[in-house]
Parts: sequence; structure tokens; C-alpha cells
Amino acid sequence: MTISGYLFPLLTFPYVTRVLGAENFGIANFAMSIVDYAILFSTLGLATIGYRYIPQCNDDRESREDVFNHLVSLHIIMTGIILVIYTVCVFVIPQLSSNKPLYFIGATKIIFNIILVEWLFQGMQDFRFITLRTLLVRALYVVAVFLFVRKSSDYDIYFYLTIAQVVVNAVINWHYTRQFVSFRFQIKGCKKYLFPVLSMGVNRILFSFYLTFNVIYLGMLCGNLAVGYFSTATRLYTIFLSILNAYNGVFVPFLNSLYGKNELEQFKKMIHYSFSIVGFVSIPLIIVCVIFAPEIIRITAGAGYEPAILPFRIVIFQVFFIGLAQILENQILLSLKKFKEVLVCTSVCTLLSVIILLSFTAKYGEVAAAYAVAIPHVLESVLLYHYAKKSLNFTFPSKEYLYHLSVCVPIVMLCLALKQWCPNYIMSLVLGCGISMVYYFLIEYHVVRQEMVTSQIDNVLHKAHALFRNK
Repeated sequence: MTISGYLFPLLTFPYVTRVLGAENFGIANFAMSIVDYAILFSTLGLATIGYRYIPQCNDDRESREDVFNHLVSLHIIMTGIILVIYTVCVFVIPQLSSNKPLYFIGATKIIFNIILVEWLFQGMQDFRFITLRTLLVRALYVVAVFLFVRKSSDYDIYFYLTIAQVVVNAVINWHYTRQFVSFRFQIKGCKKYLFPVLSMGVNRILFSFYLTFNVIYLGMLCGNLAVGYFSTATRLYTIFLSILNAYNGVFVPFLNSLYGKNELEQFKKMIHYSFSIVGFVSIPLIIVCVIFAPEIIRITAGAGYEPAILPFRIVIFQVFFIGLAQILENQILLSLKKFKEVLVCTSVCTLLSVIILLSFTAKYGEVAAAYAVAIPHVLESVLLYHYAKKSLNFTFPSKEYLYHLSVCVPIVMLCLALKQWCPNYIMSLVLGCGISMVYYFLIEYHVVRQEMVTSQIDNVLHKAHALFRNK
């Protein structure tokens, strides 16, 4: 599923940006940001609580249904309230009323998000179903984009197809839930879930200022063209971030299970494993992306998106800092039920983000929006580390990260040399990425011998050898 998260956007993104152009691409993304913002308020912390509470039910269907029914019932009520506010905003705010059809169709995403219930399958660790369904729907989406998005004025079709992904996923998911739960509207007893949902909801709303609010504010102040540049830069970095997000999403239920059984040593070992993965993946990725940023933007978005290069270079560092923050927040602090500490960190960093946006967006546009994402995430990682270290005595692998950096020095020289000597920008990017990847894995495996890397590679080689021997 993680591979598809890279592949499918890379298939459609260059095509869509070229066909729609920066301004129309910005219109579609601005509308999607408004819809996603409404979903943020209608969901609050429901998904976060859901995939943490579901694993604690083990195989008890009655307990599982109790959690499921109460959370979905809460979701229905909150969605009804938000839809009323959303409709009023569409009619009252000029930037929204000029594209009413987009926002009315966008409301279907808000409604169908109720029955998406992805958190149920995450909590039950049914990742096979999630993967198969995701691959099918994404494949259909790619085909539909190439068939129906043919000219710059088709930004509305692109928007509708993106909404349709959620609708299809939700219908499939709701049908599949019958194997695990039976739904009945149940408002009585919701009180015990209300505080965790609201608490994590406030945290998510504040965190959204890093993402959705940046786009909304940028669009209102600087126009759709700036949104197009910023969305191009952030879309690419979120693709790279998806592998770390996938790992975190799979790992959280497992860690909650370990902590519930009081297996603290195993818990700490898995936390160290997570830190290793973040360093191993993000450090070479950031280096290559910073060097080849012009080539990456040119290949993926085409000509006319050069202003997205600097924002891309700024936000790509967040692959590392968000990776750390996910471990410190989701895997450590929330597993230990340190909701207050997480909320403090998010509040401080959101305030900093808003200050940067209000102070510099009018003058610097998409670059200021990129810094409003990047700088607060650095501060957030520092604050989360402070609270996590107070709550759990774990070891931070700073030496391990220095090893990764030292290994990457030849990669820097190689990539710069290829940019200078290779006449074709596509060839320089392909050669730079390919050679760097082979070199990095060989050095990490044969010289650095980091435990996480060697154990995984040895495991793959062992399975391949066993398969070959059986044949």
C-alpha cells in the first residue's frame, strides 16, 4: 500500500498539473482544503481514539461493538452540526460562493466520511483488506483522471473524482464492517468517549494550521496561483512522508498492546527500532531531494512551477522532523496517555505557525507558508522529546544518525557532479538516485552494519534463498 502511495500520485500528478495549470489546480486544491477542514471539525479525535480503543477489545465482539457504535453515533451528531455551519459559509464567504457546485459536491465527502471507519480496520490490524481496497480504488481513480480530465477547465471534474475516491472507499468499508460489528445508533453512554475525542480533536485542529489552514490563508491573501505552487511543493513531500506514516499507523496498535501488557522493555526496543527507521530513510532522502529539487519539480509538475522549488526544499526537511514527532507523540506520549503534554506542544507550535503566516505571507507568499510548516515542526520535535524523555527512559540514537550523515557525504558529491556534467536533467536525476541508493544500502549493510538494516536485509535474503532452494 505504501508503494501505491508513491506510484499512483506520481502517475496522475504530473498530468494534472500540466493539464489544469497552476491557477486551476490551485482552485481545486483550495476547495479540497475547505472540505478537509470541515471534516477535521466533524471528526475531531474520533479516529485517533478509535484505533487505540479497538485493539484493547481483543476478540470480544460485544466490547468492540460498544466502542464502534458510540464513536460512529458521535460522528453522526458532529457531522450534522458541521454541515449546517459549512453550508452557511458557502453562501456567505465570497471566495466560496463563487464556486458553489464544488463545495456542494464536496459535502458528500463530509457525509461519507462517517461510514469510512478506517480506524476500525486499523485497530483490528486488518491491513490486508485496507491494502487490497486501496489498490483497487486508486487504480480506478488513475484511469478516471486520464479519461475525464482533458483540458484546463476540467478542474471541477478532477475535484469530483477525488471526492468519489472517498465515497467508494466508504461504501466498501461499511459493507465489510458487518464481519466484525453490527451498528445501531447509540448515544447513551457516549460521555466516557467524549473527553478523549474532544481532547485529541483540539490537538488535531491546532495541528491542521500546519497543513490545511496554510492553504486557505494563502489562497485568500495571495490567490490561487500561490496555492498551486505551495500545493505542488507540499504534495511531493507528503508522498515521501507516506512511508513513515504507514509504518506509524501499523505500529501504534501493536505498541498499545505491549504497553497494556506492561512489557516495557519490548516497548522501548520497538521505539528504538522506529527511531532507526526514521534516520535510515529520511537522511539520504532529504539530501537527494534538496540537491535535485529543480529536476524533481520540473519532471513532476512541468514548466511554470519554478517558484515551487524553494518551498519544496524547505518542507522536505519535515520528513525527518515529522518522523521524529510521530514516534515521540503517537508511539510514546499517547501510548502513555499523556494527552495534556501533547496538547501543550501542539498549542505552542501552532501559535508560532500562525505568527509566521500573519507576519510574512502577504510579502513572501508560498515561501512564508513553507516556513510556517517547517519551523514549528522543529520546535515541536524538541518539545515532544522533552516530555517523552520525562515520561519514558529511552535512548535516542544520535550516534546512529551521525553515521548515516557521514555515509551520505559521497552522495552529495556524486549528485552535484551529475548535475554539472550530465546534459539531460532526467538522466542526472535517475542516475543520481539509482547510484546513491545502491551505494547507500551497500555501505550501510557491509560497513555500518546497523542492526535494523542488517536484520531486515538478512531476513529478505534468507527467504529468497529458501524459496529458490524449494523450487
